[in-house]
Amino acid sequence: MEKVGVHTRDIRFFSQKNQKMICVHSQAAKDYAKYLEDQPHIIGYETCELLRAERFQYVSPLNIRKEYWVKKWTTDFLLHYADGRTGVREVLDKQDLTKRADVEKLELSRRYWAGLDVSDWKVVITKEGVSQDDSIRTAGR
Repeated sequence: MEKVGVHTRDIRFFSQKNQKMICVHSQAAKDYAKYLEDQPHIIGYETCELLRAERFQYVSPLNIRKEYWVKKWTTDFLLHYADGRTGVREVLDKQDLTKRADVEKLELSRRYWAGLDVSDWKVVITKEGVSQDDSIRTAGR
C-alpha cells in the first residue's frame, strides 16, 4: 500500500491479461504482476487502486495513526478471479514487516477491503535483493 503523491519509480509494461499498459512502483510488484499473468484463475487485475476516503468512516481506526485517515492511499493489486471473486494483494519486503508504520498501513488496507466484502486479502512478502518469482511469498490474514 502506498501514499498517493509520493514520488516513486514508475515501471510500465504491457499486460497481455488486461490488454493495456500497467504501472507498478517496484521491481517486486512487477515480478508479482508477471506471476499473475501466468495464473489461469486470475482473469484480470488492477494496480495502484485508490482507496476512497469516503469509505474510511466505516473502517475501525483502532491502533492506526490519526494522520493515516487524512491521506490518500492505493492498494498494490486488486485481483479479479474467473469465478467472480475479488482479491487484494499488498506487496511488502520482508524487512519492512517489523516497521510499525508498514504494519498499520497493511491493517488499514485489510480493514478497508473487508468492509467491501473482500475476504481474499493477502500480503506478498518479498526478500530484498531477490528478483523474479523466487521472491514471491504470500501470507493470508
